[in-house]
Amino acid sequence: MNRYRLGCVPYLNARPLVDFFETGGGVDLAEVVYAPPSALAEMLDRDEVDAALASSFYSLSSPNARVASAAAISSQGDVQSVRLFSRVQIPQIRSLALDRSSLTSNSLVLAWLSEVHGIHPATDVEDPDISRMLERHDACVLIGDVGMNADETGKAVVDLGRAWAEWKQLPFVWAMWTGREGLTEELNDCLRLAIEFGLANLRDIAERESSRTNQDVERAYSYLKNSIDFTFSSQHLVGLREFSKECAKLDLLDEDRMPTVVGAAVPA
Repeated sequence: MNRYRLGCVPYLNARPLVDFFETGGGVDLAEVVYAPPSALAEMLDRDEVDAALASSFYSLSSPNARVASAAAISSQGDVQSVRLFSRVQIPQIRSLALDRSSLTSNSLVLAWLSEVHGIHPATDVEDPDISRMLERHDACVLIGDVGMNADETGKAVVDLGRAWAEWKQLPFVWAMWTGREGLTEELNDCLRLAIEFGLANLRDIAERESSRTNQDVERAYSYLKNSIDFTFSSQHLVGLREFSKECAKLDLLDEDRMPTVVGAAVPA
């Protein structure tokens, strides 16, 4: 069996997907390198990895993209780690700072603000620092561990996982194992073994990661167990298609397209 090279985000929510390759029985199956979502997209474009846990927006925007059916980072309600913070009431947002680390979340918030609230704020892409972002903008988007732990004091806060669920009544797919020819059925099988290991060891992962992310162990465990959905089902594909349509409607995508799925998605 080949030893694969995988790109992964350095966030708590990804640990159950890759822990197998670093602490479990999969250490000889894959090497894992870490980067934010936007950088992982560049690594895929340069063929530096066989697959990466790339944003769903990248997977939708990239011709010939292949995604693994083994697992994804999804949500079916509150996601906790992807949030909009605003100094004003949501309908009053006129300027918005987008998280430089993100692709999917930035597109989602623009679609949600447009379709649900009828507003189209001016945007800038900035480093994920809530204080600096809100110095010059009415609102900002933050993702990952930074988004999860950001100070909410005095701000209107929208969990974008909940916003999508209330808007569409569908799961939202934040990130998928994405590649091209290097994402084979064999690699998909390895990724399935990895998530099975991760789900069986969520408590251990939460305990190890809590010190790194500077949060309570129980909160980290609850987040992984209750907020993040690692499933990639036929219903998740419906949600992904709906996101593609919304992005195309705003010209964020050139066209409404779907990636090729390696392996069968599980029934909803």
